[in-house]
Amino acid sequence: MNEWKNRIEYAALLIVTRIVQSLAPATAVRLGRLVGAVVYHCIPIRRAVVLANLGKAMPALTQKQRRTIARNTYIMFGRNFFEFLRTPVRSSEEIAERVLMHNLDVLRDSCRSGRGTLLMSGHFGNWEVMACAIVAAGFPLVVIARRQRNILVDRMINAFRQSAGIETVPLGMGVREFLRALRQNKLVALLADQDAHNDGVFVDYFNIPSATAAGPALLALKTGAQLIFSTCIQRQDGKYEAFFEKIPTDDLSGTSEENVRIVTQRHAAKLEEKVRRWPDHWFWMHRRWKTPPPSDYVSIKA
Repeated sequence: MNEWKNRIEYAALLIVTRIVQSLAPATAVRLGRLVGAVVYHCIPIRRAVVLANLGKAMPALTQKQRRTIARNTYIMFGRNFFEFLRTPVRSSEEIAERVLMHNLDVLRDSCRSGRGTLLMSGHFGNWEVMACAIVAAGFPLVVIARRQRNILVDRMINAFRQSAGIETVPLGMGVREFLRALRQNKLVALLADQDAHNDGVFVDYFNIPSATAAGPALLALKTGAQLIFSTCIQRQDGKYEAFFEKIPTDDLSGTSEENVRIVTQRHAAKLEEKVRRWPDHWFWMHRRWKTPPPSDYVSIKA
């Protein structure tokens, strides 16, 4: 039964993909935005979760403001989805024309250090387009990605990324793959903004104790790899702006639990700063604060 379900899902996605890939970029953007709006109004998948998260993170907002942000979030992710489907047919010239890269010297300096780079971000803006733009700019990139439930869809997604020159490593392959890529002085990209359950460390995100993946901070402290925060903002004209900022770690020595929490807090604070500025760019559909903190939780200063 599951095999047939997977095949049907894959066939449907293949049809949509062929249609989207036949469209001009501007048309794909408009259609993606329209689909996102339709999903928000007619197929309210996780809409209640989005509104609840917004209420928790930004209690000062009115209900009308939260609904506007929620609607725009669905519109943005509709656009993201259609943009991703165009990955195999998007040329490097189109990427250069549509993605404005800020602070590229941050990446160049990190690569010159020879210690490898952990490129940190979240489910914010269009991280897939940003990855393509980074490769198009001449940087070797390895993406750590969660496997999809549908193996056929998972293969398609990985094939799309590979067509853009992005190397994909499944989440859970172990530290060895991370270290290999860092030793080769590649950029290793991770999205570390979802609930990490009891395996994570708790830091403040929107002033709420949040279980967050500790692996990136631990790797940076252990290997000396540079830690770069990256974001990709969507513009109304169909273009994007990507930003790169260094997260400092040189002031910390060793991989103590406190140091890991400090670095993780720095990443969470940087992401929160961007989400507060562009609230409709973040993936509010995820149950970010699902795991309760320990009773003795105390906030730290990063």
